[in-house]
Amino acid sequence: MKVPHLPQDLPFNDDQKTWLAGFFSGLHSRLLVKEESVVHAETKPQVKGLTILYGTQTGNAESVAYETAEKAKEYGLTATVHDMDDVDAQIFVKSSRILIVTSTYGEGEMPDNAENLWQTMKSDNAPKLDGTFYSILALGDTSYDEFCLAGKLWDERLEELGATRVTSRVDCDIDFEQPAEEWMIATLPGIADKGDDGEAVADGASAPKKKSKFGRKNPLQATLKEKRVLNQKGSSKEIVHYEFSLEGSGEFYKAGDALNVIPQNQPDLVDAFLEHLKFSGEEKPSWNGENHSLREIFTRFLDIRTPSKEFVKALAESASDHKLLEMIANEDNSALNDYLWGKDTLDLLRGYPNVTLSLAEVLSLLKPIAPRAYSISSSLNKHNDEVHLTIGSVRYKNGERSYNGTCSTWLADIVETGEKVPVYFAPNKSFAVPEDDKAPMIMVGPGTGIAPFRAFLEEREVQASPGDNWLIFGDRNSATDFIYRDEIEALQEKGVLTKLDLAFSRDQEEKIYVQDKMRENGEELFAWLERGGYFFVCGDAYYMAKDVDKALHDVIETHGKMSEDDAKEYVNQMKKQKRYVRDVY
Repeated sequence: MKVPHLPQDLPFNDDQKTWLAGFFSGLHSRLLVKEESVVHAETKPQVKGLTILYGTQTGNAESVAYETAEKAKEYGLTATVHDMDDVDAQIFVKSSRILIVTSTYGEGEMPDNAENLWQTMKSDNAPKLDGTFYSILALGDTSYDEFCLAGKLWDERLEELGATRVTSRVDCDIDFEQPAEEWMIATLPGIADKGDDGEAVADGASAPKKKSKFGRKNPLQATLKEKRVLNQKGSSKEIVHYEFSLEGSGEFYKAGDALNVIPQNQPDLVDAFLEHLKFSGEEKPSWNGENHSLREIFTRFLDIRTPSKEFVKALAESASDHKLLEMIANEDNSALNDYLWGKDTLDLLRGYPNVTLSLAEVLSLLKPIAPRAYSISSSLNKHNDEVHLTIGSVRYKNGERSYNGTCSTWLADIVETGEKVPVYFAPNKSFAVPEDDKAPMIMVGPGTGIAPFRAFLEEREVQASPGDNWLIFGDRNSATDFIYRDEIEALQEKGVLTKLDLAFSRDQEEKIYVQDKMRENGEELFAWLERGGYFFVCGDAYYMAKDVDKALHDVIETHGKMSEDDAKEYVNQMKKQKRYVRDVY
């Protein structure tokens, strides 16, 4: 017997059969859609958002932030990365999981791109962060007094606002790669278990940045093609121009980036160090799991010139130097710096002739040789497969001894053209020629601070950019220290360099500096800013950059007819728009 199961099998007339067929077809479709939505709801993973903020001056914190975002995927987290200058306090309200990676700039200051956000978050109007989970990675250098202070301040402030620390802050010295990796491994699984699983992911960059195959652990061996002293005979300074080949490396850079050079210690310093410690240098101690001679370790791997704080403390304890120990215990950095001024590690060892440190102690107390980051002074578009540097050689006398800067004089005195130098690039996203090629540029760079602006002007020359360019340059004496003079004057003749102001401090009785030229041309400078001009500064962080910053505020206040507070806000807006950017050291 046939069992009726379809409309055509049932005892209905044709109209009824047609209606029933449509009804069952529609019901079947709705059931399928419902079933699919149920399956989709069951299988769709809950988004675990993670917000990563970075504060950076040279690009290291930014690189680590993107590496952290990539690693976060292993723990089911969808991470977005933000420049601190691109967000406001609401990012903390919207995000239940936050990681901060920040460097410290100058004398314990926030990096330039973090200052505005920090000012908001440390104010009384900062949002409460109950329900927010966080951790901090701080990058720094123990040779500076306020080691990792920016990271410490963020850590304390987020806790004050009610946020919950997931893992303890990690403070990294110059050798930051390994502790940064350990921080990620410790923090990411813990923070993945906190916060809101379904929270919306904050808009931001999530894709990892293209990473070079070369780095501090695996540097590019670049051939030194040319070097020449830029100062004229009789100068009190030595500034050297270097050209390195990138041929076959596949490496590239943009004007504004930096090149890290990994130097070696001077042979005569290594000899004196070994002699004091009573070693031949041929010994092969157990060190770092590698089989190097002691001479090679002191030449290529460890900083035997600048004493670490741990080294100073160990010597003071062994010598029972209570005065020095009191400075260290009281964190009297001013007195400690006065005591250490001009001294190197060998001076300290000779200063305590009755103290004997074992070789194992010496090896453990010395810091690794730090790469030196130099602003690139060339445009890759003008100098194919080349990168240029402009470096002042550091030489001075203190008592009977002569001293040499580790990297600057290694390059100037030891490395010959045709030899290889270990290097790697450090991108600097903000310190760059404006994307708008019509935007005016004001560049303040005395001495070697001219380096990136040579690159900027070459870039605008090659691109035939119509934007106005103003260079404010200076040094000690025009006759001997007007470096790149021929190139600068040629750029003026071509119309690439619209305006040039020079401040040679020792050409007259009253010293004139770049900040004086800014004030002298204040009305025009403000007019350039009002046209959307970008203001760049490169050079000394401790004196010049602060004086230039003060002059900039004064010019804006005077010629913009503003109050002091309004001028500050004007400058803050320039920083936020990446129109006031500094590359200072």
